Amino acid sequence: MILLGAGLVGFSATVFSAVERGSLLGAWILSEVLTPQRILPIIALGVAFGMMSIRALGAGFLLLGLGMIAGFAGQYWLLWLLDKAPHAATHLFFTNPICYLAAGLALISGARLRTLIVPACAAIFGAMFALLVQLTDPSLHEPAFTAAPILIAVWIMAAAVFIVRAFWRDWFPVFARILGSWMLAIGLLYGGVSVAPARKPPTLPPPPSAPDNTIPGRPLEPPYSVPDTQEGVRQP
Repeated sequence: MILLGAGLVGFSATVFSAVERGSLLGAWILSEVLTPQRILPIIALGVAFGMMSIRALGAGFLLLGLGMIAGFAGQYWLLWLLDKAPHAATHLFFTNPICYLAAGLALISGARLRTLIVPACAAIFGAMFALLVQLTDPSLHEPAFTAAPILIAVWIMAAAVFIVRAFWRDWFPVFARILGSWMLAIGLLYGGVSVAPARKPPTLPPPPSAPDNTIPGRPLEPPYSVPDTQEGVRQP
């Protein structure tokens, strides 16, 4: 409960600083970090963490941190690798869809493989989350813009772990697999739509040309003669 209360206080302070003081950090957190499409995979990975043992949970958070360090340290190599996919640069190098896929795979893994799959997915998630932070950072890599989203993500995951372990029910694994399938579907759909080429509107055919009624070798004449009249009297 103390953890949840601290998070709510921090969220309220962020909203206040963004609205009242015009803080760039607060506005960026509200527009990029705390958006539903960013929070959902973080909650999903936290749910997967909550179904693990204490030792495996520690390994999961450790590999999550190592993945974030790798994402910050090897950002240029990772961006070069992700840039092989078409339209990668215009879709944040597919970092968010990969986060969805990693969280979904962690959720659908069975009890036997969860100890191995979830920490590996956490490492991939951490690396992609670090890249996403750097790609959306509006500052010149100020430390506050790096530390704030990491603390928020860790707090959300820890809150999800606490809720799952405190209110455990026998149907939680079934719910986790359903949620994991949703995460995989969102990641695949979002990534597939981003990779697919844009459809071009069909080009209209050129308008038909006027028929050519002239006879070769004959001078052009109007189709009919217009009488030259003046006040109703025909002129010779």
